Amino acid sequence: MKARAAVDKELVLDQTVIERLIQEQSADEEANRRWEQQFNSLRAQEAMYKKEQEKLSQAHVGVKVRPKQDKLPQVKGKSFWSLFKNKIFCRKGREIYPEHVKHQTHPITEVRRYHKLASDKANHLDAYSEFRRVIGDGECFYRSFIFSYLEQVIDRLDTDEEHRLLDVLETASARHADLGWNSEFPRSSRAFKELIEKVMKWKSTQSTSSHCKGNLLKNLLKFFSTYEKTKDIFVFLRLLVAIEICSHRVVYEPIIPEVVRGNCSLEVWCLEHVIPARVDADHVMMVALASALEVPLRVESFQRGYAPDIYTRPGVPRPSVTLLYTGHHYDIIYPRAPSAESSSHQASQREDPTDQSSSHQASQREDPADQS
Repeated sequence: MKARAAVDKELVLDQTVIERLIQEQSADEEANRRWEQQFNSLRAQEAMYKKEQEKLSQAHVGVKVRPKQDKLPQVKGKSFWSLFKNKIFCRKGREIYPEHVKHQTHPITEVRRYHKLASDKANHLDAYSEFRRVIGDGECFYRSFIFSYLEQVIDRLDTDEEHRLLDVLETASARHADLGWNSEFPRSSRAFKELIEKVMKWKSTQSTSSHCKGNLLKNLLKFFSTYEKTKDIFVFLRLLVAIEICSHRVVYEPIIPEVVRGNCSLEVWCLEHVIPARVDADHVMMVALASALEVPLRVESFQRGYAPDIYTRPGVPRPSVTLLYTGHHYDIIYPRAPSAESSSHQASQREDPTDQSSSHQASQREDPADQS
């Protein structure tokens, strides 16, 4: 009877977890719909306002016309769009938009239940311990990739990776100049450089204690919480991919069907499929981003067994990114840690539950109001 009661209790807990995940997904989808409606409405109003101003300018009207305050408010010199964009993107709480990167991770077993996979499917995912969901908005690959990478960078005591990335940035800038493009790369690359410098500053002001490591992860989660901070990072990553592709034509031209058939040039293909915001990434973009940043990458899926590495880099060990592709979306997955390893995320599997010993553990003990 005790054994049966224990089994029944586990079944109830499993069902509770599944229902909670379904509720989270429904809440996220509803939040996305509300945001898209407000976003489209605001952009339409902004377009109408700009059109009216252009007409007035063309007519050489000398009187300055101020917009009605109930439609186009101005606060301390801020433009209409800037004001309302901040209200959407930077609003506290989750009334309009959910967490872009979930503060809470989940056991990998919940992936199989969440996606209603058969018990004999996706057994290769047993090599992973947990997964972290990210919001699905067309930027999920770039968001998952760079967050997963930086999450490991902040765990390191040295700043070798940060300085290596700054060198990569210099190389990309030179290639961009060689291509002669007039793009947003200069501005977006400065934003990426500022992020890397910010990571180094976070690490320099924190000690090596477990509590401070938890604060580092909180800082990273906070940075990735709004588009206001991350939009230029995604612009940079997309342009970096385009630069990598167009700087290595011999590598990429043969693997892009539209270019092989002569339907478009490599530059035009990048303009249509890589650079625009919220355009989903495919295998070509994954290879290009991992190669440009020299970051090992593996992407698992449900449809096949163990996935080969998309990119590997021989030599000095460095953080590697592992993602899960669900058919239309990318999430972060964490490999199971060998007992000999000692990173903060790996250590979270071995430490006393009452000891806040790693940044990853800290992410699971956030205030309930901040969790997904």
